[in-house]
Amino acid sequence: MMLPRRSISGLSIRFVMLLGYVWMGIGAPSVGASHPMQMLKLLDEMDSSYSRVNDYVAVFHSLERIDGKLYGEQTALLKFQKPFKVYMKFIGGPSKGTEALYVEGSYENKLLVRRGGILGFMPFSLDPRGSLAMSRSRHPVTELGFGFLLTEFRRNIEPAIGSGELEILRLTDETFKGRPATVVEGRLLSNGGRKYYCARFIIHIDKELLLPVGDVFYDGHDEMFEDYVFTDVKLNVGLTAMDFSRYNKSYRF
Repeated sequence: MMLPRRSISGLSIRFVMLLGYVWMGIGAPSVGASHPMQMLKLLDEMDSSYSRVNDYVAVFHSLERIDGKLYGEQTALLKFQKPFKVYMKFIGGPSKGTEALYVEGSYENKLLVRRGGILGFMPFSLDPRGSLAMSRSRHPVTELGFGFLLTEFRRNIEPAIGSGELEILRLTDETFKGRPATVVEGRLLSNGGRKYYCARFIIHIDKELLLPVGDVFYDGHDEMFEDYVFTDVKLNVGLTAMDFSRYNKSYRF
């Protein structure tokens, strides 16, 4: 998803920036709404929250632009368990009725899919990165969920702060999908020729869950190419092996 790997730690970035303020004789600034350091603090809080998560369920909404075409919103019931087990049942959008199951290290690392409607007469076993599995998605199933988003946020945001290429446009509290949230809107400037995943982003962080429940990304033409929303999120619900088994009697594999 997001491109540059981390080259220096968050602690190093904080230390370098602090030295810069001392050298300029202006003193370290307070962590205010417009300062990129607040973004690092939020990343740390989200990482800490996610480290305490073993599994979760949610309704996952995705809207993506693929090859210049904006596809219809997909809505799926999502089950996720660490280290990487995913079950999805699409309840809205072009893939309505489709079920998908991926368990890292099982089923020959294939994505099990059963289409909805008249195409659902038998399940398929697909390469998760193959063209069939990704025909309606910008990302393989292996890049789904909070963990991947958090990793990629840090891979982009830390280098951008270190290079002075992150501009925070908005950082405030508001309501998102009926829940209190912190919204961060930022721009990645790429002045030094570095490539970032997006030119502008808007992240909604649930204030109770401390997870990025709303994530929108824009390209250099300020055209939205990805919009992901997690609603009805419930953490550590005690999912079992049967929740990620093709032999679950409530599934159609």
